[in-house]
Amino acid sequence: MFLTLSLLAIATVLTVAALIYKLRFKYLIDVTRDIPSAPTLPIIGHAHYFVNKPPRVQIQKLNELLEIYGNTMKVWLGTELNVIMGDVQDVEAVLGSMTFIEKAGEYKRLEPWLKEGLLVSGGRKWHKRRKAITPAFHFKILDQFIEVFERESRALVANLERECRLQSNSGFNLYDWINLCTLDTICETAMGVSVHAQTNTDSEYVQAVKTISTVIHKRMFDILYRFDLTYRFTKLARAEKRALSVLHGFTERIIMQRRAELLRAQENTLNAAADKNSTNGYNATDNDADVGAKRKQAFLDILLHAEIDGKPLSNLDIREEVDTLMFEGHDTTSSAITFFFYNIATYPECQRKCYAEIVDIFGKDTSKPVTYEALNGLTYVELCIKETLRLFPSVPLLGRKVTQECEINGKVLPAGTNIGISPLYLGRQESIFPDANIFKPERFDISNDAKKMNPYAYIPFSAGPRNCIGQRFAMLEVKSIVTNVLRHFEVEFVSDGTEGPTLIAELILRTKDPLMFRLKPRI
Repeated sequence: MFLTLSLLAIATVLTVAALIYKLRFKYLIDVTRDIPSAPTLPIIGHAHYFVNKPPRVQIQKLNELLEIYGNTMKVWLGTELNVIMGDVQDVEAVLGSMTFIEKAGEYKRLEPWLKEGLLVSGGRKWHKRRKAITPAFHFKILDQFIEVFERESRALVANLERECRLQSNSGFNLYDWINLCTLDTICETAMGVSVHAQTNTDSEYVQAVKTISTVIHKRMFDILYRFDLTYRFTKLARAEKRALSVLHGFTERIIMQRRAELLRAQENTLNAAADKNSTNGYNATDNDADVGAKRKQAFLDILLHAEIDGKPLSNLDIREEVDTLMFEGHDTTSSAITFFFYNIATYPECQRKCYAEIVDIFGKDTSKPVTYEALNGLTYVELCIKETLRLFPSVPLLGRKVTQECEINGKVLPAGTNIGISPLYLGRQESIFPDANIFKPERFDISNDAKKMNPYAYIPFSAGPRNCIGQRFAMLEVKSIVTNVLRHFEVEFVSDGTEGPTLIAELILRTKDPLMFRLKPRI
């Protein structure tokens, strides 16, 4: 009897809660009724499909649901409405419009590190920052970075030569070395300093970067760390605080040093101009003020000269954007390079074509440095990079927030809706890319069908007004690194079977198990 009454009470409570839930969200449910979805459970919606499931299971389930319920569907995570878009027309309507430039709520997990940098900011602040930062990625500036790409990729080759002598039949995890190389590269191009990650893997800064990457992933995808109220008492929160102190402190010190150098250089120029003007009529020019201040122009130097509304950026403004570049240009590039080597190792004919093109442009003298012009001549290598990013986009999911109720291709989206767009799902659609799971670089040859493709079908760098501002930078860096590695080694993938890697779609795409490689020195 007691058990029966208890079950009845529980059932009553659940029923009442379900009714309250339905009444409160009746409008949202009604206006989105035409957007298909899987059956929901009271209160939690579709959360049972994803919560506390391993990331590899989450991505499999999402793909399954999209296959069943259509390319655009809704997903309720408790009271949060999400619309997942895999229809190219819907994707174009969102990414191609200035209406949807606000990032989804998940990006708030990045704010402790990036604050209001370009990746997470919105509205007028984003627009003004974007306009101020765009000149930093002009091809004349990018040309200056090639020297850094060359030097750091040579350091990578030296590490791989040592690894090659020690490797076993089971191979080694190439990603670890690539990740240190991209960290050194982005530090020097962003701030004009090297953290020597490739030679000092235990440095405080390198460890802080690893810690903060772990924190971001866990806070986004582990239910135990999602809620601020409980998260603040965890060991991970304390580790995050220490890591942020190191990262922010390092960036702030470099900013203050570079600003002081700039001011000294300007004072020296004015003093020298005054002295010379009093003797021989010499007039200082704007370019003179840069002498000595730019040892080599880094992203930081350009921000120090930038203005918004006629005012220079504050140290905090600059730190936000430098840290943003550090985040966006590190793990994303490492992911792209690792999957590139995986693809050309599993398709040896593509590797042979890449190497033949590299030899054709650079010759067999491996000491010849890469240059901006030569890298732009690597057309087949670029096709392989593009095809890699189709199959394995570094950022597998993009998010936007609906700020005002709107209609997209007949579907009403209420204010507050999160929109999810998956470059990974788009890149695997047979209707867009025939033989979608096969590595076919030629599909991006402009003499073939690539010119007919909807530009919003292939979005590894996003698209529209909020596309990746550093995509040309990334392409040049990837080309530099893979070129110097392939000049020295033939790459072999070590695999136990014929199935592809199990993917984990976290903030950055990665594999469940490390991709293991063997290197064969070229004679």
